Amino acid sequence: MLHYLFIFSAFLASFPSIAKDPIERLGVPGPIDFHKTSYNLAWSSKPNDVYYIQEYLPKGELSEHFNEMLTIDLLVKDISVHDAVEKKVEELDARKKSDPLCQDEVTTSPDGSESIVDFVMSEHKGEELTVMEFNVYRYRQIDLGNKKKGLLLFAYSKRAYGNDITPLLKNLSSLRQEFINAMILSEMPSIHLIDK
Repeated sequence: MLHYLFIFSAFLASFPSIAKDPIERLGVPGPIDFHKTSYNLAWSSKPNDVYYIQEYLPKGELSEHFNEMLTIDLLVKDISVHDAVEKKVEELDARKKSDPLCQDEVTTSPDGSESIVDFVMSEHKGEELTVMEFNVYRYRQIDLGNKKKGLLLFAYSKRAYGNDITPLLKNLSSLRQEFINAMILSEMPSIHLIDK
């Protein structure tokens, strides 16, 4: 069960065919405002009974070739933030063996109830760098009622392709802190499961 939530990344996923009307199951229909941009629900999935994914994009962006994306993942399981973050870091450590740009950092709230993992990943074709992605993943355990707990992941992804990669790399140090701060200051989505 852990596998779904913690290896999720839009970067690594084989892109879904986009439904005309994504099914909203988490009580977060959007739009979601994040860092001066409005994001609308673009795609959703419920791979099994305990795992939910909803992706949000700015107007004009496509999941197949986006520049910015917000994602809400929910795993209906009693899993600690610590265990979730540990699993994500293990995944990234494994990726570093084949991705020279991959790096990550973990920040935990003073009370330990939330953690943020920010990380960079890239993709190559031979020697050519084709895609680079910066991500900020914010984890929190939530109460879903009826004695059920869940693990909520609220994520921001910024992606660059081809010639746009170098400018993103040059600005990454300032952009990184900017988006981490934006994520810290954002309200976590309030989840209300809708049975669909």
